[in-house]
Amino acid sequence: MITEQRVYFMIQSNHLSPERITRHLGIAPTRAEAKESRRGSRNGRPIPPRHEWIMDSGLPETTSLDDQVEAVLSRLDGTCERIGELTALGSEAGLVMFRSFEPGPASTRLGLLLSEEIIGFLHKAGAHVWIDEYGYEDE
Repeated sequence: MITEQRVYFMIQSNHLSPERITRHLGIAPTRAEAKESRRGSRNGRPIPPRHEWIMDSGLPETTSLDDQVEAVLSRLDGTCERIGELTALGSEAGLVMFRSFEPGPASTRLGLLLSEEIIGFLHKAGAHVWIDEYGYEDE
């Protein structure tokens, strides 16, 4: 059973602070964190390793991933080219879709990362991504 699901768009940079990213995009994030602004609870190392600018969907965690993606992208409407300028200068940008399931005997860390090259190929091909997820109870 899904216990949590959320979608957000994140821009990470070694050199551009969240404030500078906000000024460049002309839109405020829903959350942001400066590089090495806090210490990890396990090892005390400074985290995060890069500046983070994040736009959440603003929807409840019970909302479908599709609806959350649409909400995030509508919040970012008109910023695509400016985000591209940031990534051309070395920042990283990505749409993160996160789902957490109830633990079970067969639990493993699941995830999927589509690189810029893969997304570029799909874009040129006019193709979309469809991710199907299923949950099975152990017998």
